[in-house]
Amino acid sequence: MDIFVLRHGEAEPHAERDHQRRLTQRGEADVLNTLQRGLPELEGVQKILVSPYTRAQQTADIAADLLPGRMLMTTETLVPGGDPAKLAALIEQLQLDRVLLVGHQPLAGTFTDWLCDLEPGRYRMGTSALVFIETQWVAAGCGTLRWLKQPGA
Repeated sequence: MDIFVLRHGEAEPHAERDHQRRLTQRGEADVLNTLQRGLPELEGVQKILVSPYTRAQQTADIAADLLPGRMLMTTETLVPGGDPAKLAALIEQLQLDRVLLVGHQPLAGTFTDWLCDLEPGRYRMGTSALVFIETQWVAAGCGTLRWLKQPGA
């Protein structure tokens, strides 16, 4: 199974509620840049799982434009304080070969660290960062981090 984890793009610093913050123009451009550089591997993505927060939804919409025909599935499992084990259980339940997760820190980083048995925080997931993980089982320590792409890098 191939799992891609995409952190949302740069968002406005303020909104009435945190979940309502929208992407900035730079955030939109950075997400597009990162996704375009990962496109060869992303081509086989079957489904895009996304947090219900506005900035994540906007990020997923950019991904969906580049990957037409992929179904978006909104899930509370991808909110910032989400549990990596619950996210893993959801992914296993869906039985997909290739999935794109669109969410937030700290979950994007902690899920990657948990799945790949990495030193916590070793790989920084800035806004618009995208990781590619290969794994047979969606369980702690079973994944292999193939790459991490940051905007413009």
